[in-house]
Amino acid sequence: MSKKLSILAFSLSLSLSLVSAHGNHGSFGALEKRAAATCSKTYTPVAAGSYPAIDCVPFTQDPQVQEWLKLVDFTKTPVYPTSVDGACPPDPSTLPKDRCWWTCQKCEAPDDITSCPTTGTWGVTYDDGPSPDSERLYDTLKAHDQKATLFIVGSRAVSYKATLKRAYDEGHHIAIHTWSHHSMTSLTNEQVVAELKWTEKAIFDVIGVTPLYWRPPFGDVDNRVRDIAKQLGFKTSIWTQGFDTNDWNIPGKTATAQSVVDTFKSWLPKIQGMATGFIVLQHDLFPEEVDVAINGILPVAYETKGLVMQPIAQCLKDGKPYKEGAGTFKLLPDGKNNNSTNDPSKQPKGGAGNALVAGTQTAVIAGVTTFFLAGISGI
Repeated sequence: MSKKLSILAFSLSLSLSLVSAHGNHGSFGALEKRAAATCSKTYTPVAAGSYPAIDCVPFTQDPQVQEWLKLVDFTKTPVYPTSVDGACPPDPSTLPKDRCWWTCQKCEAPDDITSCPTTGTWGVTYDDGPSPDSERLYDTLKAHDQKATLFIVGSRAVSYKATLKRAYDEGHHIAIHTWSHHSMTSLTNEQVVAELKWTEKAIFDVIGVTPLYWRPPFGDVDNRVRDIAKQLGFKTSIWTQGFDTNDWNIPGKTATAQSVVDTFKSWLPKIQGMATGFIVLQHDLFPEEVDVAINGILPVAYETKGLVMQPIAQCLKDGKPYKEGAGTFKLLPDGKNNNSTNDPSKQPKGGAGNALVAGTQTAVIAGVTTFFLAGISGI
C-alpha cells in the first residue's frame, strides 16, 4: 500500500506541473521533465520480466541495455554535445549545419518522415498514449472505420496494456515514442538506445510485434540521434512543420479547445495547394486533448470533402510497419480513404460546438488525477 501511496503522491505532484510537460516545441524554454524530481540516481538492476522506473530515463549499466548497445556501432555516429533539456542556443546559426537539429535548425534529414506524399492526405497521429481517455478516442475512430498512427510511450504501454492491445487489435499503426518522453538530444548515446529499446520491448510484450516507426518527443532530434535510431532499425517520423495543433497547451490553459479547432480549420483552405499531404501533431494523454479531438477536430475533418485521412504507414503505402511484417495493419488499395468521411450517420451526436464547451469545463487536476489513479494498478 505504501508503494501505491507514494506513486499517487508523485502523480498528484505531476498533475500540478503538467502545464509545461510538453514545453515549447520551438525553444523548450519552460520544459519540465515528467519525473525528474522523483527518479532515483542510484542504479538498481531491472528484475527479470520487469521494466525500468516509470517516466525515468533507464539506467544504461543494466545488463539488458548493455546487450542492446552491441547493436550500434558508435564509431559511425556523429559527435555533437548533448543539449540541456533540448533547449536551443541563443543564436541557432552557430550550430553546425550538418547537425540538422530539427528543433533549433528546422532541418529535415532525407530519411525523416514529415508528410504524406499525396496532396490532400492527412497522416493522422496521436502521441503519448495509451491513457484512460484513449478508449474514448478509439471508440470515435472505430465508429468512422478510421485508423491512426499511435506513438506509444513505453511507460504508458506497461501501465495500460489492455488499452494498447485494443488499439493494435483494431488495426491501428503502433509506433514508438520513447520510454520516458525526454528530449532526445539531451541524452547520451547509451541513453538513446535504452529509451528506444525498452519501449520496443514493452510494446512487443503486449502486442507481439516490433514497431519500425518512432517519433522523438517534442520533435527533438538531430543527426546523432537519427543515426542511433536508424542503426536500431527505426524510421524517424516527425510532423509537417507548422502543423502542430497545440492541443497539448489546453490542460495548462494557454490554449482553448476552440483555438485548437480554429488552428486546424485554418489549414484546410491551403492543403489542396500543397505539393504533398501533411502530418499533424495531436495527443491522447490528457482528457482535454481527447475531448478536442473527438468533439472538435475530427467532426470538422469528417465534414471536409476531399480530405483523405490515413495512418502514416498507409499514406506511405507501407504494408509492413513492423519488423515481423503487417501484423494487424491492413494496407488499403490506392485511392481508398481510411475513414467514413461525410457519412452523417456517423457524426458525433450533440454537435461539435456543444461538446467543445463541455470539454473545456473538464478540471485539469481532476482529469490528470483520474488518469494516474487508473494507472496505479498497472505499475
